[in-house]
This record gives sequence, C-alpha cells and structure tokens, in this order.
Amino acid sequence: MLSPSLSAAAPDYEKGVELLSKREFEAALKEFRGVVATKPDHAEAHVQIGRILLAVNRATAAIGSFAKASKIKPSAKLIWHAWAEAIALGGDDAERDFFLNALKSAPVDPGLRVRLQDRFGSMRKASHPNIGGAPRNAINGLVSLVKSQKFARAENEAKKLIATHPKSAVAVSILATAQAGQGKDDLAHANYKKAFKLDPAYSEVYENYGRFLLSRNMPLEAASNLKKAVTLSPDMVSALVSLGAALNQTSEHRSAIVLLERARENDPKDIQGLIELGNAYLRTNAHKEALEAYETARVFSKDQVSHDHRVSLAQMQMKFDQDANALKNLDLVLKDAPEFAPAISAKAGILQSQGQFAEAREYFARAFELDPTNGENYRLYLASHKSKPGDPIIERMQKLYKTAELTDVNRMNLAFAIAKALEDSKEFENVFRYLNEANALLRKSVLYNIQKRYSEVKLFKEAYINFDYISAPQLNICEAAPIFVTGMPRSGTTLVEQIIASHSTMTSGGELGIGSRLSSKLIADSNSIHPVRDLKPAEISQLGTDYAKYVAERFPEASRITDKSIKSYMHMGLLKLALPKARFIVVRRDPRDTLLSMYKNKFPEGTHSYAYDLKDLAHYYGTFVEMVDFWRERVPDWFYEVNYDELVSNPEEESRKLIDACGLDWEDACLNFHENKNKVQTLSLYQVRQPITKASVKGWKRYEKELEPMIEILRKDGHVTD
Repeated sequence: MLSPSLSAAAPDYEKGVELLSKREFEAALKEFRGVVATKPDHAEAHVQIGRILLAVNRATAAIGSFAKASKIKPSAKLIWHAWAEAIALGGDDAERDFFLNALKSAPVDPGLRVRLQDRFGSMRKASHPNIGGAPRNAINGLVSLVKSQKFARAENEAKKLIATHPKSAVAVSILATAQAGQGKDDLAHANYKKAFKLDPAYSEVYENYGRFLLSRNMPLEAASNLKKAVTLSPDMVSALVSLGAALNQTSEHRSAIVLLERARENDPKDIQGLIELGNAYLRTNAHKEALEAYETARVFSKDQVSHDHRVSLAQMQMKFDQDANALKNLDLVLKDAPEFAPAISAKAGILQSQGQFAEAREYFARAFELDPTNGENYRLYLASHKSKPGDPIIERMQKLYKTAELTDVNRMNLAFAIAKALEDSKEFENVFRYLNEANALLRKSVLYNIQKRYSEVKLFKEAYINFDYISAPQLNICEAAPIFVTGMPRSGTTLVEQIIASHSTMTSGGELGIGSRLSSKLIADSNSIHPVRDLKPAEISQLGTDYAKYVAERFPEASRITDKSIKSYMHMGLLKLALPKARFIVVRRDPRDTLLSMYKNKFPEGTHSYAYDLKDLAHYYGTFVEMVDFWRERVPDWFYEVNYDELVSNPEEESRKLIDACGLDWEDACLNFHENKNKVQTLSLYQVRQPITKASVKGWKRYEKELEPMIEILRKDGHVTD
C-alpha cells in the first residue's frame, strides 16, 4: 500500500481494500474505479486498479493506471516500480519509451532512475548476478556440467564452490538446478529460495525456479516467479518464452501473446517460443497468426517437430480448410505413436466437423481409454452424440465426476457434457445441477464486467451516429458480395448460413470475424473514437478492399461466400458502405431459448465471456437489441431479419423468403441443407446435418424456475412478455 499521505481517505476506497483482501478482484476493481471517477487525483486508487489488473494478468491494461498515479505523486518510488513491472509484462516499444521519458524528469532517487533506465534502456537480456567472488571459470564449468545433464557431478562441484564462496547466488542457483535434475525437489526448492535472498535482482534464478515449477505441473506458481524474471530482464527470451508457456497453461493466452511476440522480435528463430505463440493464437481464435507461427517453427526446426507441435499444426490446418494436410500430419504422429491421445482427439474432431460421426465416435472411444480424465473429449463427443436413457456414457461420466483428482478445467468440461447427456435422455430435473457448476468453474477464470459491454456499445454508437448512410459518397467500389449472417450466438445463425451456403453459387465461409475486426480498428482505438463522418471515402473503400483480399486468400475458388461472423450486426452501416454489394441477414430467436442454449455450452476461450452468468446474459441480449434497433432506425432496408421460430415452423416458405432476400434464385438444395457436405466447426455441427426440427422451440419452459433471474431481467426490459 501507498503511504496515507498519497491520497485522501474515501469510503469506496476502504471498501475496495476490504474486497481486495478477500481476493474479490472484480468487486474491488469496481469500487476503485468508482473512486477515481469522482476523485481523479486519488493516486492510491489508481495504483490499486493497476495492481489488480497485474494480478489477473492484464498488464497492458494496468499501464495507464500507474501512469496516471505517477502524474499525481511523481516522487512515490513504488509507483515507478509498479509501472516498470506493468511495462515489462505488457508494454510495447512506444509505452516503454514513454515510461523512460517520464522517468528522466521524475523527482526520484537518482539510483532508482539509473536502475530502471538500465533495465529497459539497454535492451538488457539478463541481469548481472552476484557471483560472490567465485572464479568465473569455476562458474562456467558448473554451467557446462548442468547443460550436459551431469547433475550429480554438478551438485558436488557446486557444494565445494559454495563452501569457499557462500555468498555466490549463481553457485547456489546452479546447485538447485542440479538437484532438481536429480529429482531432489525439496533441496532444490530450498536452494532456489536461498539464491533469491543472496541476490533479489538475479533474474535468471527466478527463471530457473519458474521452469522447475512448470516442469512439476505447477503453472500458477511458475508464472509468479517467471513474472519476476521478466520484470527484472524484460528482453530475456528464455524467460519470456517460459512465462508465455505458463500463461498458456493457465488460459491467459492474450497476455502470453504480448510476451511471446516480444520474444520473437528478439529471437525470430526460437522454436519453442514460436510454438507457444502458435498455441496462444490458437486459443484466442487468431487462426491465421497461429498457423503462421506453427509453420515458421516447423521450417526452422527442419521438420523435426514434436508430436504436440504437429498436432497443433494439424488443428490450424483444419481451421483453414486444409483437412487433407491436417489428417496427413495426424497420421504421421499416429504412425510413430499410435496411442498419442492428443492426435487421436484431434482426428476425431476433424472427422466430426466433416459429418463423419460414426468414424469420429471410434476415435473418441480410443481417446476416452487413453486419456480418461480429459473432460474436453467427453464434451466434444457429446456434441454429435444423442444420449438415451441408460446410455452407459452417462454413468461413466458421473462416476468420473465424483473423483477428487480432476482439475477444474476437466471438471468444467465434464459437467457440460453430463448436462447435455442428461437433457438428451430427458432427465431434466438434474441438468441444471451440472450446468450451474460448469458455468461457475468457468467464471472463476473469467474476469467479466457487463459495464465493459455497455461502454463498447456506447463507443460504437457515438462513432456511427449523425451520418447520412444512404447518400454517402463511395470510391473504388468493391465488387465482393458476401452475405453476412449475424445475430446472437445459438440463435440459429448456423442453420441460416447452411441454408444459404447450400445454394450452388455460394461457399460457406463460417465465422471469419475479419469484417468486425477491420471495422473496429478503423473507427476506434482504446477508448477514443474516429467517427464515421470524419472518415475519408478512401479509408472506407480500403476496408472493403482489405476484406475482399482476406476472403480471396482464404477461398480462392469461391465466387461468393457466406460470413457467419456473430458481431457483424455491430458494424452493418460501415460494412455496407465498404462492401456495397454485401447482404446482411440478422437472425432472431426467443431470447429465453437463445440464452439458455448459450448457458449450456462452452465457447472458445476469449469469446462470449458473459455467457456464464444468467444475469449477464440477459443484460448482454439487451445490448444486441439496442444495436439492431440503432441500425433499423438509420438503414432499415440494409438488412433482413429471420425469425428462427417461424423458420423451423414453416421451413419452405421462410427459406424461400430468405433466399430471395439474399438476391438469389430459389434452389431445392437450400431446403435440403442437411445433405450439404460443407465442413461445420460451430457448436451446431450435429444439428445442421439433421432436417429442420421444432424440438428446441420453447425449451426454456423446462427450466423456467432455474432461469428466473435471467427471465426477470428480460421481462423488465420488455424483451419477453409471456
């Protein structure tokens, strides 16, 4: 904590401190933000906001809080230490330069200024540790022994050196590493900690200890030590890569990307860094970037890649419709290691996405036997398996669920799977027990605040308001004519896309996301906006050109594509200006069914984080309606709305209306969409291969009591009346 002199006391601040002591980060963050909203000069509140963001691995977001605090109290050295930590863990070159420039004129101890400038200014890759007078050649000899994995000899030699040079932090650290290499974990722990005390600024010892903990499957503890290593030596590649790996293991992939990109900048050929970078991009659905990282690693390793890397590469190839190459890579792994469970699971997933459910089932069964506690395998399998009463898979999963050794991630995945199987077998009374537990486990790892969504909607509306879209001038009109299918997740967008994509002139593009990303980048950055009325026509045209280029690279043989990017409704006006020949289809469904379906599913990491709380779901739905109404008021003829409930009740009539709204001639294949051989990678991969059914309509009524917190908000906001 800062000293009391830094800022005046505030009741909200004290409440925030109390919540923080209980590690209730989200609630504490809300209180501290309330403080700075009314008292912008409350330095300590800014610092606490930054500290919370650091604690939840949002270092990039923390930087601004410490910068504000430094302006208020520029002489407080702990603010500069905290700001330096945030820069080291999440800053880019521009933020580093800004920090160093501010530090030059700060009224701080010259020694502190020199230490921090040395940390960043020299691009130093490692620290200068305390060798305690030990001969350099003796230290080098120990390092050589450890690298040669001659751990017993390294331990003996290190002990001799320490006997004559007891203050050598380097020698003690090497001793710990030698002991760790022999499985002497207790001794290793003790000596790593001894090395910390001998030299608290020795970055390599924190890195070595972190890597040791990571090898012992302790990623949280590893990350804590590796953060210290990176804070002390922000450009040390090995520490950046190890911390990136630890953050990947704790699902902090976006934070990992910042560090791993810095590692790649400092050493573009570091194989492990590239693989971890690919892993992080994969988990954030940045598939193009992931594939590039994996391919680069494969090239630099001269194709001598691990089984895990080849599986990851195959998963990326699958995302880019390179199924043949993906299966080739998986078969190479399975030829060498027939019981390598990740490859078996990955192959099951590819077969499942292709609609080869029977073949996929065989691979899933093998995965269950080889990796019996992997909950994700069960969840993915249940996506294309409809259980019946007495299905043995239910008893198997429930028995596994009772075991204590399951990780939270496996338990969460398993709970979703059990809930789905119980619903299939009509054991409705037990479904929500597992659903609530699954969502609660997910919320533990997701720091979500609906206020952020409100701010996002407000920002985009401010950017898009007060502009005449109908009469807007155009330059270099783009010929691309995608059909955007948009709406809330689980509202029927996949079904609608498959109907359209079954037309002979169309190709299914799936959830590309590029249109929304390009639009967001053009009109907003951070918390500032660039109103569409201030954009040059050439800038808008460039958006269309960039979109068309991306699509052409992904689908070189396609004349027209469907783009089922969920959030396209946020940017319909701008996208239509950039792509005048585009069509927009907005899918609507009873919100109770839509939101229930979302609550029953796990989404890719980093997406739809609001979906794991019933109240957040209801509030988020309100913002969806708000944005669609915003565009209806301005460009009502620029999109066509499909009602899912009407579509499944009267499929032929509604499908014909849909195809006509897309500007296409009717083809009977559109009604037989379930026979389409297109690959499907969404949660609806099984349903869209079946004829249209009304089975899920009003499914919410089975769980009306459990859904009451959500339904109450929907009623209050006028989204449902019955």
